Amino acid sequence: MAHFPVFIEITNKRCVVVGGGKVALRKVETLLRYKAAVEVVAEKICEEIAVLLPQESLHQRAFQNTDLSGAVLVIAATASREINHQVAAWCERNHVLVNVADAPEECTFLFPAIVKKGEISIGINTGGTSPSVSGKIRKEIDEAVPEYYGDIARQMGVLRQQVKEHFPQEKDRRRILKEAAGRAFASGRVLTEEALEQILQSESAEHKKE
Repeated sequence: MAHFPVFIEITNKRCVVVGGGKVALRKVETLLRYKAAVEVVAEKICEEIAVLLPQESLHQRAFQNTDLSGAVLVIAATASREINHQVAAWCERNHVLVNVADAPEECTFLFPAIVKKGEISIGINTGGTSPSVSGKIRKEIDEAVPEYYGDIARQMGVLRQQVKEHFPQEKDRRRILKEAAGRAFASGRVLTEEALEQILQSESAEHKKE
């Protein structure tokens, strides 16, 4: 079954991972790439996780339902089917998004295979049917999308704010941003300040003519 892709903001948001092994480690690493406030609850926490998080974010003990209070995302990644189901059931009752490592049918969201280039995130998902297929597609996209695409996206974000302040018409803003992005991709790098200024001055001149 195909799933609808949704991107959410988790920067500084509490995300709880129940489990402390290799599967949990992969989830923690992914969440940290997006600057989430990650906490881990497990009776045993592997060293690789321990070095990634501050001590106050590591709860090395048995899981309790209260551990999930205030979380925006929860990951159930223990070796216990019973505990994973307990986590999933609590999240369902409390309307919290949960990913259950050993039971896709209990998930309310799935971890995609991710390609991240700066501000650009691309998620690949096969509906939980084949992680190997997702991984293959992720590798091909990763090789096809250059790192500088992320730099261009970041620059266009800054330019977008500047344009919104100085050009009230939506059609003018779209034209400027399309022109700037087109030039950046054609040159294979971010635009210089001089090039950006040239585009803005040209648009201002056209606007005055109208």
